[in-house]
Amino acid sequence: MKYILILSFLSIFHNLFSQESNLPIIDVHLHAYENMPPSMKATWAGETYAQELSSPENAMAHLGLVIEELKKNNIKLALTSSNSFKALESWLKSNPNLFMTGVQTDNEGRPIVSPDSLKQLHDNQSIHFLGELGLQYYGIEPNDSMMQAYYEVAQEHGIPVCLHTGLGPPGGPHSFAPKFRTTLGKPSLFEPVLVEYPSLKAFIAHAGWPYMSETIAMMYIYPELYTDIGVLCWALPKEACYTALKQLIDAGFEKRIMFGTDQMLWPEAISIAVKTIEEAAFLTEEQKRDIFYNNAARFLDLSEETIANHHR
Repeated sequence: MKYILILSFLSIFHNLFSQESNLPIIDVHLHAYENMPPSMKATWAGETYAQELSSPENAMAHLGLVIEELKKNNIKLALTSSNSFKALESWLKSNPNLFMTGVQTDNEGRPIVSPDSLKQLHDNQSIHFLGELGLQYYGIEPNDSMMQAYYEVAQEHGIPVCLHTGLGPPGGPHSFAPKFRTTLGKPSLFEPVLVEYPSLKAFIAHAGWPYMSETIAMMYIYPELYTDIGVLCWALPKEACYTALKQLIDAGFEKRIMFGTDQMLWPEAISIAVKTIEEAAFLTEEQKRDIFYNNAARFLDLSEETIANHHR
């Protein structure tokens, strides 16, 4: 009888653990490509296992591996941005229920669609958000006059906006981004936009790292501002990621931190990022669920039906 009771307990424990470990995740920061370099290593990443990541042979292989990673980690929804509308169409067509798409900037730093087109594309659900806005890479501040019409459309129609903040790959100003400046990644530069557009649904990418004090100040003064932790959880040294995340938690923002990978060329970065959060000993289970799913579901105003489907 005792043996049967032990087996019953273990069975119940196993079922509960399996259900808990299979809870859904939302990734608010992925990228899609029309073309990409093969076999490129993430040599600038902070941990050896991340430095060994290698890009797939082409964009279609990249998409296939990303989908595998999302399924593996039970990621039910992924916000994916690109500077190629063709790439976004390809990703959305591959799995309409898995991806929400966003428009990045072109080679001059301007969003790849006009403000009017943004509204139309959002209305027909071809585009779901504005961003990631990589204005910093082109020497442009967030409150540049060319962006005003975009913010007006986004505010009026409830279109989420994602702004790149913080840093970028090392060596950018001397290679692929000659106008990139580290100081343009300060989250406080977004303040004039939030003042002028108080109803803008916005989140900053990368938690503004390493300008964490500015991120904390901005999130304190602007209670509707969210942040993602894209790239932090796989490209930084693990302890640096934890230090930044703990600063946000200690400041009381556990309800406005959203999980994001920013996998760029490396699909396997998704699993590394998920594992990094799962292994964060300073986070409670409730905080992990908020970061992995609940905060993004609230930010995106997901319906009860969608949330229920994600948990099946």
